[in-house]
Amino acid sequence: MYDNTFSDEDWPVRVGTMSGWARERGVPASRRGQLAALRREIKASAIAARDGRPVITDLYALGIEPVKSHLRAQVYAESQGFTVAQRFSDPYGPADPTLRAGWVAMCKHVAGGFAHGIVVVGASDISSDLDELEFTLRWAQEHGAFVDLVLAHLPASDSRQSACRGRR
Repeated sequence: MYDNTFSDEDWPVRVGTMSGWARERGVPASRRGQLAALRREIKASAIAARDGRPVITDLYALGIEPVKSHLRAQVYAESQGFTVAQRFSDPYGPADPTLRAGWVAMCKHVAGGFAHGIVVVGASDISSDLDELEFTLRWAQEHGAFVDLVLAHLPASDSRQSACRGRR
């Protein structure tokens, strides 16, 4: 599907997210950090290339109820000053995103120049494999686009605080 050849600070870190799984599997923090830096660099470059023209993004969600994810991604995209073009989703799918119909349709939309970015809630909507994420980032870059994540880094809890605020 891809016609050409993806932080600790940015990747979500809770269970069920890309970084959460990576941490559990022992992926070095430096690898996650490299991918986060690459994602930020590609995003900045793609936006700069727009030279003040509107940045149009597509939204993608993986799950049986994509409406909430799309809404969350739309609110984020608009807060970044992006214009939302289309919403794509797959109710479920194989680990390889290129085997999902919604993902393939969205990538064709981006490759056709109709969108300059892809916004997803978390990296796990794309893949839980770091190599696949890097491949996706680089694919977007080759098409003058970027991948952006709604979920930012969640700070590790302070050992002096309990799980509930207000309780000490």
